[in-house]
Amino acid sequence: MTWQSEVSPEQWAEWQDIARRASKAKKMHTSLGPEDYAASAIERLLEQKERPINVEAWLRKTINNQYIDRFRKIEARGGVSHREWSDERWEEEMISHAFGSPSIMVAIKDQVDQVLKVLNEKEKELLILAAAGFDNHQIAVYAGYRTNKIVATRLAQIALKVRTEVEKISSSNHSK
Repeated sequence: MTWQSEVSPEQWAEWQDIARRASKAKKMHTSLGPEDYAASAIERLLEQKERPINVEAWLRKTINNQYIDRFRKIEARGGVSHREWSDERWEEEMISHAFGSPSIMVAIKDQVDQVLKVLNEKEKELLILAAAGFDNHQIAVYAGYRTNKIVATRLAQIALKVRTEVEKISSSNHSK
């Protein structure tokens, strides 16, 4: 008898619900929906020879890894992960995330390109991942950093660059 057959239908339903919630909590949208990621995680759970010690944590980690893998595939094709978003929308989201205030977008909408020009490609990549809802650990794994702390430091540096540029734009607009 396998461990899977010893699990009650109620427990399976609870795990499916956990997988759906974990998948829906991601802000990243790809051509696959949250239900697809949840179903895939449950399928992978069914394939495990031994029951994970903490099934909830295992499901969450599996779903996170699926999103990261999917993001890498999309990026390798030159696509974007939020398929409905235009480049302009992505740029706005990046600045909003770095600045910490969506309301700033109203004031600097026309200057988004100018603000993003102060960032190099690696900084933009980190900011996109953060804006897409990846946590520092996931970003560290994806970007090849050794620790989450490095990611947190880099994101803080990026936020400072963005704030500085936004303040420059704001002060030049007020002096006109």
